[in-house]
Amino acid sequence: MIRKTVSLLLLICFVGSMGLYAADSVDALSYEQRQAYFRDALSIQTVDRTEISGGIYDYGYWGGYASTWAESNTTTDWYPYEGAFQISKVDFYELTGQYDLAAAEAKAEKFNNSMAIAGWSVLDAGLLTMLSSLFFIDDPNATNWWLLGIGSVISCVSVLLLCIQVSNDVSISFAVGLADNYNKRLLESF
Repeated sequence: MIRKTVSLLLLICFVGSMGLYAADSVDALSYEQRQAYFRDALSIQTVDRTEISGGIYDYGYWGGYASTWAESNTTTDWYPYEGAFQISKVDFYELTGQYDLAAAEAKAEKFNNSMAIAGWSVLDAGLLTMLSSLFFIDDPNATNWWLLGIGSVISCVSVLLLCIQVSNDVSISFAVGLADNYNKRLLESF
């Protein structure tokens, strides 16, 4: 009697889970609904970047190559996709309902663009200052060293401005969770 009851309960659980699977599965959708789902579904793609620093030296014919020190640093960047097309992180956050993250990402992108424009503008000013030292010479045998120095300092400042970048990246697992939740809601809408 207990075996029959347990078997019946397991059968009911199995059939019920299959019904839930069919309701929450892409397989239960029609062809047009599948196309719409795959067109609008979000996914996260990752790219690993490895930076190697150190010294690799050639010790000649007999010595081969040896490294006195070497370090590698691998970082993983993530990029959101809607269907087959990459979208911006601002659009990704807005689609998933994370409006505060979307606003922070938009602010960071605006700041990074401003720093890039400022850096290139300052670099242009530094190069023009250095070039002007060649053309504004009182004595043909002299150089305006002070203009070269000022132009060099301005160019160094531009490099610092170009290196300033702000990032509001969330972890990859959090972004995947956002995409999964969005895809579940999308699947339920059909």
